[in-house]
Amino acid sequence: MQKVLLLVFPILLLNTSFNTVPKKKDLWQSWKEIQALSKQEKKPILVDIYTNWCVYCHKMDATTYKNDSVYQYLKEHFYRFKFNGESRDTLEWNNKKFAFNNNYQLHDFYVYVANGNLMLPTTVIIMPDGQPFATAGYMDITAMEKMLKYFITSYPAVKFADYNRIFKGNWDDSKR
Repeated sequence: MQKVLLLVFPILLLNTSFNTVPKKKDLWQSWKEIQALSKQEKKPILVDIYTNWCVYCHKMDATTYKNDSVYQYLKEHFYRFKFNGESRDTLEWNNKKFAFNNNYQLHDFYVYVANGNLMLPTTVIIMPDGQPFATAGYMDITAMEKMLKYFITSYPAVKFADYNRIFKGNWDDSKR
């Protein structure tokens, strides 16, 4: 038994010691942190609106947001906020307070930035001027690449429909 342990233990130790796969748990930032950072450096904010029961929200977490290219691009070019659309917390933005709306059974921030299109998940890009752009539904890696790169490289000079026609994605779907 000791011989088996002497063989297995070093293998386990080596296996865990040299594992360089990033954990990607540091993708999301608090709203308070984003508000403070955005006073120093203007960047768009990506808001991932989810609920605990949303299957496609969890699927995006497990695939799209775990992709190396998505992760790196978001970290470099965007502030990133994960927001539960059913949150009971009050959120302040643009000198306005948003709270849970009992009529909708959703948070008013979600209703506002999604422009009433309440489908989950919802991905919102808030530009430094405060203008929100919402995309409702599951986004795979290619769709996410297209949207992120559009807002960093081509918005507002090029219309999204024109950008969409010429876009050639190159992020690998297998990098997680």
